[in-house]
Amino acid sequence: MKPGCKILLLLPLLFALSCKQEELNKQTPTMERGLPDETSLNVKLNEYKDERLEYIIEAAKMERYTDRRMMYAYKVTLSSYDHTGSLSSVIKADTTIVDDARNMIFASGKASYKTPDGTISTSRIVWDRNFDEITAPAYVELLRSGDVLRGRNLRTDSKLSYAEMEEVTAEGIFDEKDYRW
Repeated sequence: MKPGCKILLLLPLLFALSCKQEELNKQTPTMERGLPDETSLNVKLNEYKDERLEYIIEAAKMERYTDRRMMYAYKVTLSSYDHTGSLSSVIKADTTIVDDARNMIFASGKASYKTPDGTISTSRIVWDRNFDEITAPAYVELLRSGDVLRGRNLRTDSKLSYAEMEEVTAEGIFDEKDYRW
């Protein structure tokens, strides 16, 4: 058989097996909303607002959802900086959620919040940065100036300048001159 004849015999077979037009126009389904847009391991992320460093987050694993402006991080250290560029606080937690859409940070697991003025140790911290309010709805230990407050349902600000708590116990040095009896 001549080589040209072989091609002529294969041509109808190729047409029969080729894709139909409707198969070429199939739409690709969108990704499932539960999947992150980006997943990183052993990551360090610097977040800037304008030209100023706002925070540094270091995590063993980080998942980002750009459309929802959410970030989930595991085994985390989150260092926040004030408007002068000085370190203002450090959050350490097993799991941290940064919700940029609502301007909130959620830390859970073995969680701590540390500032130059004191330290919070608890299992859950919620920081509403819109109102500069930190709440710890579970058992909490607050250490300030060598004094320890223990209780539940802490409410304070990012500088730990005040503390409202339920079921409070305390340890520290008491000076009688500071109080009228």
